[in-house]
Formats: sequence, C-alpha cells, structure tokens
Amino acid sequence: FAGAWSGAVRLAEHRWISERLRTESARRILERLCKGYTDDVAAREVEVSLRTYRRHVAEIMRALGASSRFQAGVRAVELGLLSTAD
Repeated sequence: FAGAWSGAVRLAEHRWISERLRTESARRILERLCKGYTDDVAAREVEVSLRTYRRHVAEIMRALGASSRFQAGVRAVELGLLSTAD
C-alpha cells in the first residue's frame, strides 16, 4: 500500500493532466505512440506536419512526466487516457 500511495499522482495533477490530454488530438497522438508508429506515418494519419506532430509529442511527454515515448504510453494507460485495448 505504501508503495502504491507514494507513487500515486495527486488529484489536482491528475485533473490537470486529464483535461489537457483528453482532447481528440492528444488521444489520436497517444494511440499512435502506443502502437509504435513512425513520426512520418503518425503525422500523416493525424493530418499535421511532421514538425507539428513532434512538437505535440514533446508536449504530451512533458505533461505526463515521461522521459520516453514508451513511458508516455504506459502513463497514458495508467491515467485512464487510453485503454489497454487501444
């Protein structure tokens, strides 16, 4: 219990992250990160430039406190932003 409690996200932080990352655009980018799409393919699918896509990925990673794309995907599932089936 102590380990889970110490690693938990504060409610205020969870609400802030949830509001910011529950947009359709953020969800579509997170889905592609989790599926391991290349930036080129993902940018085309979400219909943004490669540079814009990479900027969005960096913002999402920063918001999630992730140091890697994989970690961003894991955090997104942990926070309920994506289901494990996505």
